[in-house]
Amino acid sequence: MSIRLAVITGGNSGIGLAIARRLLSLNSDELQFRVVLACRNQAKGAVARHQLLSAYPDALVDLVELDTSSVASVERAAAALLSCNGGIDLLFCNAGAMAIEALDIGGIVNGLLSHPIAFFESSEALRQQRGLVTADGMGETFQTNVFGHYLLINRLTLAMREGGRVIWTGSAASQLQFTHDDYQHIKGDKAYESSKYIVDQIAIPLDQRLKERGVRCLVAEPGNVCTNFLAGLDVPLFQYLVLGVFYFIRFVLGIARFTINADTAAVGCCFAALAEGADSRIKYHSHATRTGKPFVAQYPLSHNKDTSAFLVGKLDELVEQISGE
Repeated sequence: MSIRLAVITGGNSGIGLAIARRLLSLNSDELQFRVVLACRNQAKGAVARHQLLSAYPDALVDLVELDTSSVASVERAAAALLSCNGGIDLLFCNAGAMAIEALDIGGIVNGLLSHPIAFFESSEALRQQRGLVTADGMGETFQTNVFGHYLLINRLTLAMREGGRVIWTGSAASQLQFTHDDYQHIKGDKAYESSKYIVDQIAIPLDQRLKERGVRCLVAEPGNVCTNFLAGLDVPLFQYLVLGVFYFIRFVLGIARFTINADTAAVGCCFAALAEGADSRIKYHSHATRTGKPFVAQYPLSHNKDTSAFLVGKLDELVEQISGE
């Protein structure tokens, strides 16, 4: 039997847990996935592990503590993962955070009146906190969503098996307020979007680097999905409203990117991880039919060579500073 090791950051809930479920559902007499849930909250991780083992009693599911907003935590997690026998086949860079301060009433009114469909495809309704910096001195969202994973990849490269893949959970990212001067987006209020834009920009050069070891780097887009981000608002009525609108847009208007639930949203990540001939120049989008049947659409990854080179250079500088090189 062939055993493939898959590490999933943020694997205790949402899309990360859905990825784990999809991989374990593929287990057979010939192939078995061993899943490592790399997550910050170990209590929630234990609950997720119990859920997976209840559904798949013979599965191999482990936990590793990982907080991508902490360099020390990434280093400890990497050391633990390096001790895994046989090497790593799949690394899902899925953990992410959006520091929501409150609902943006002005953004909601403007969005609904001027571009209602695009409004629900975006995060315009959410006002994000500015100026958040980690104990390591980096932008909090930037470190959580981007640099923590970049450092983890750097530390685990030698443990990745030939034919392995690194899969980033992307977003419908744009250049919203992204600037070279504030690439960590500490001063702006679109830190989440900026971080996902960075993911798109670094994927191709990182893929070119990893290909030297027979490893690929890819980006998947989960679509519009109701995950745990909105729960932090503690406004249940708004959450139900968003859910209802999402179903209306998908069923009535037939807009396939409204995947809505985590299991459907995870299909793009799993496709990128397992499909033959995957290409870093393509972004793998999770979509769903009007009735919710999932499928994957492939679109060119938006990529600017100059911006990519700038960002990879900055990320490498941070790695070198941490490594004392």
